[in-house]
Amino acid sequence: MKIVFLHGIGDGDPKSSWLDGLDRGLEQAGFGAVNRDTVIAPHYSSFLKTAGNGEKLPPVTYKPHDDSASRRSFERRQAKVQRKVGLEGGVRTFGFNIIPGQVLAPLQEAAIGALPLFELRQVRKYVREEPVRGAILRHILDHLPTSGEIILIGHSLGSVIAIDLLDHLPENVHVRRFITIGSPANVQAVHDGSERLLKKFPYGRVDDWSNFLDVRDVVTGGRGLATTFPGAQDFVIDNGASHASGAYLGHRALAMLVADVLYPSKEVAIRTSDIAVRLNDNQASMLLMLHYAHAVRRNVKDNELAERYGHALDIVQDNIVAQIEQAASAAGQPVAVELQQLASGHLPMIPHRWEIHEVVGELVVLALTNIIDPYELEIGNAPRDALADIAVELGFVRQLGKTVSTALEDVQKCLDSRGGVPWGRVITAAVGLALVAAGPVGLAMAAPATAFGAAAITGGLAAFGPGGMVGGLAMLGGLASTGAAVAATAAAGGGAPDQPITDSTTLILRVSTEHAHKMLGLPYDESLWYQLADVETKLSARINRLTAFSDPKSGQLSQLQAAKSTITKLMAFMLDRGLAPRAIESATAEKALVDKELSSTDKELIDFSALT
Repeated sequence: MKIVFLHGIGDGDPKSSWLDGLDRGLEQAGFGAVNRDTVIAPHYSSFLKTAGNGEKLPPVTYKPHDDSASRRSFERRQAKVQRKVGLEGGVRTFGFNIIPGQVLAPLQEAAIGALPLFELRQVRKYVREEPVRGAILRHILDHLPTSGEIILIGHSLGSVIAIDLLDHLPENVHVRRFITIGSPANVQAVHDGSERLLKKFPYGRVDDWSNFLDVRDVVTGGRGLATTFPGAQDFVIDNGASHASGAYLGHRALAMLVADVLYPSKEVAIRTSDIAVRLNDNQASMLLMLHYAHAVRRNVKDNELAERYGHALDIVQDNIVAQIEQAASAAGQPVAVELQQLASGHLPMIPHRWEIHEVVGELVVLALTNIIDPYELEIGNAPRDALADIAVELGFVRQLGKTVSTALEDVQKCLDSRGGVPWGRVITAAVGLALVAAGPVGLAMAAPATAFGAAAITGGLAAFGPGGMVGGLAMLGGLASTGAAVAATAAAGGGAPDQPITDSTTLILRVSTEHAHKMLGLPYDESLWYQLADVETKLSARINRLTAFSDPKSGQLSQLQAAKSTITKLMAFMLDRGLAPRAIESATAEKALVDKELSSTDKELIDFSALT
């Protein structure tokens, strides 16, 4: 393994201060210094100082016909890097995008313009003069091996050159880790009057790309590279507002990335025990979620689409395994054998621990959840078809899954005249809150307490544990039946405590579950009708108060009215399908009979001759 470092503007760092900084970072992280024999750091300052030096650009060596599969594998590796860096303190995994681009561009240009004239000329000379680019790239290639793996690090101008180098590397050279630091490659002032570098990122040649910046580093303009180069993943650190390469490489998070490749260590060992450790409910639900997702993938008809879904699912599963390893390392306690199997790359058998009425609730939630969120794919009826498969895996007959899908479709038809469940799409709440029930593990729990009113349901979710998946019935029965869903949405709106629910997702799932229970001849919860009635009353009261002063088409009124319409339809559905309390059904039937009798009596009492 070779470390290739491309220096920035100036004299080319003859004292190798970058390497001293990296050694400090490695020592801080508990690793040894870099073996100098593995370092390649070509100097090219002379090409930027003198005129007349120029060569033809080296040939492009990365020309894949279709690298879509390579890109998906690249994104999986990027996710792994993000998890690793995210464990380090003082790192943000996004660029400084608070300042709009229209405002930031002039500031960056001014920052670049404020550099010494000599250094500014070096940057522009490389980007704008193709013969200089060719000479420098060929000079660097002469120092590189013709095959093998490298860690490529580019600082400042060196990051621009490194980006340019990627598709000119020898075909048998593979970049295990690409790191850019203090990069001005996103600055428009650098690229003006020149052709864009690296039009197509070599996903099959580079394992991952991490760009580190300090937002106070004027050369970077406080902005990352992801807006300019899709392959880049930005990380913001604090190195004291320094642009020096040693300051960047001395940061622990960055040094850990180098050490991860340079000194590969074994994965976190999960402690085992002779005593059998039982899966808790959250872990069992998580395994159920993964089995269902794999069943969905198998039911996707289009092979290319199924492959993309599978790659997205791999990232979800990687995240789960990482959380298992972290939790096991922190607790120092043995874990269930199923989690050991999952951590080793094998999907364990699904546990048979749910009773039939519990399975219905789990399946309802899973069927309407985008498990591969934030990725979105149109996968047709695959989620519906997977319900029957997963029912069999759970030890029940296929008809159970088919009944759940029928129940979901019945409820959807009552809500939408067009009918049919939007299979493959998650139900999204009116206030923008996607299902917290069974998304990718950790996403809901990682959200800030202020996001989407999550503070109102923190107590309810805490029982599921950090990174845990909210089980179907736990979510449906817990949140909805206790009224927590109403409180959650009230917090989302920031209004008074009595502000009603505008996210009817939870209640839709509850009605679907109880409908399926009845279809299967199982006990169902009649009291759900009273909860719907309570929500409808609160919605009506809120609408009445707002209507007095708000515009008729205001966003909040529209949300409330849409939610009320949904609740009213759900109540009518429950009455029509015999899901309401018997007293309500009897009263409704009696009223209908009285109305019919009154209508008949009125006709007899009317003297039609008097009306002519």
